Amino acid sequence: MVVRQRRKKNKLRGHRYHGGGDTKNRRGAGSRGGVGRAGSHKHKFSKYYADFGTKRKLKVQEKAIAFNLGYISDHMDDWVTAGKAKSENGFIVLNGTELGFGKILGTGNIKGRIKVENVALTKKAAEKILAAGGEIPGEEAFEAVETETEEVSE
Repeated sequence: MVVRQRRKKNKLRGHRYHGGGDTKNRRGAGSRGGVGRAGSHKHKFSKYYADFGTKRKLKVQEKAIAFNLGYISDHMDDWVTAGKAKSENGFIVLNGTELGFGKILGTGNIKGRIKVENVALTKKAAEKILAAGGEIPGEEAFEAVETETEEVSE
């Protein structure tokens, strides 16, 4: 049969300190430096406890939803009937914050004249909107950038 080991407390019967060393070493939490954060007062570093051993959580940055010109062209009539876009002076006015997108990409073609607000545009999308007779806020600045970046032939 397998021999069972004796429990430590039974082994130490008859011995004075039961493996704890001198009686001075068995005096509660005081012999271990206190409980929890005991003794941490009146130290300069206690002001900075939160800065060490932790990571600050980064804020989640929302990614702007991007639509292609083709998608916009297909849906702009529906947006006007639903009241999400306005029709004024021959333009369909698309507001990015009201429609829930932040950027217009240049894939596809646009039918009709549109005016965009509160939206980022790619270069190709801006060119297509202007070519279709649309309007972009800050259009003058956009055209100025175009002329500055022309290649210089030597």
